[in-house]
Amino acid sequence: MASAVVCFMAIWVIFTDLFYRRIHNLLIIGLIVGWCVSLLVSAWSMGSYDSVIQSALLRDAGFSLLGAVCVLVVGFGLFLVGQMGAGDVKLMSVLCLWVGYDDQLIFLIVTALVGGMLALFMPFVTLLEFGGAKLIMQMTKKFPRFNIPPPIVFSHENVKGLPYGLAISAGAIYTLISPFSY
Repeated sequence: MASAVVCFMAIWVIFTDLFYRRIHNLLIIGLIVGWCVSLLVSAWSMGSYDSVIQSALLRDAGFSLLGAVCVLVVGFGLFLVGQMGAGDVKLMSVLCLWVGYDDQLIFLIVTALVGGMLALFMPFVTLLEFGGAKLIMQMTKKFPRFNIPPPIVFSHENVKGLPYGLAISAGAIYTLISPFSY
């Protein structure tokens, strides 16, 4: 169930990053809160305090948190030199919590591979972005009550860079649902 919610949020990231080049902080906060709640529910279901302390749950959570912090620190360095967006860094580090420390390396490798393919096929991604943006604009005209903002390709801002949230989300979805990640 939790993996399904995370996959849904990853699909939402794909949409918002492709058309608006934005990963919302509320989504990041929701993922963090969801991971904490999931951890508490797992601990609660174990019963007594002693069984929680002796279990591998706290060890696994600690290592997951350590991996996420390492990704956050490295990502922050990449952000400072202009190689990665802040939302991408936050998303990648919080998804490291969800995939767990056992699968964090698989998640990072798959994300890098998908990011490379995304860079290779960027002209097709741009075509997809323009086609989807036209559909969004048609929806905006058809349903003006929803106040759907225009996609970034129709703004006066210069759209540049890779929407890396697509690669991060694809890496997370693969890692969470793939039988090969165990």
